[in-house]
Amino acid sequence: MNILIVGAGIVGFNLAQELSHEGHDISIIDADPEKIKLISEKLDVLAVRGNGCLPSTLIQGRIRDAEMVIAVTDKDEINLMVCFLAHKFEVKERFARLRNMELTGESQVFKPEELFVDHAINPAEIIIDSILKIIKTPGAVNVAEFADGQIFFRGFDVPADAPLAGKTIEEIREVCELNAFLVVAIVREGKMIIPKYE
Repeated sequence: MNILIVGAGIVGFNLAQELSHEGHDISIIDADPEKIKLISEKLDVLAVRGNGCLPSTLIQGRIRDAEMVIAVTDKDEINLMVCFLAHKFEVKERFARLRNMELTGESQVFKPEELFVDHAINPAEIIIDSILKIIKTPGAVNVAEFADGQIFFRGFDVPADAPLAGKTIEEIREVCELNAFLVVAIVREGKMIIPKYE
């Protein structure tokens, strides 16, 4: 399936990674050159730097061939505009990450489909499920599941005085059993790093 993702933050990156591994043809758009550079280096996807609200940028991202558009930037307005434009380009399925409860909660004025959104993703709606998953994984601050629960994503804060702080992944392997785990990303001072296993 041809899928266009707008927003290359942690959510967009992980979606692109997972969906491309499943054999889908992925394009991803973001205005941040560092994020686009990182994705170009790490993933076998088409990475486009630009404004996802512009038709010309969406065309560079192959929206004309897209069967699905997933807008997961951190701004509701951008995600809604992307879905509106995707509708104009006759994309069959449109997902939007929407945080504002006026757009997705009980007090919503419009239904998502009236805003050209087929599927509204509201982080607040899944917070209880996330909390339960965090409880089942002591120490985790972020949780997610992929591939029908076969792959688990867990995020942990590592304090500066923690025994594992400052060590390479190879050094950690000497003291911890990491065969069942893969470290996919490290966030340091607000920047995401894809680690090398050395």
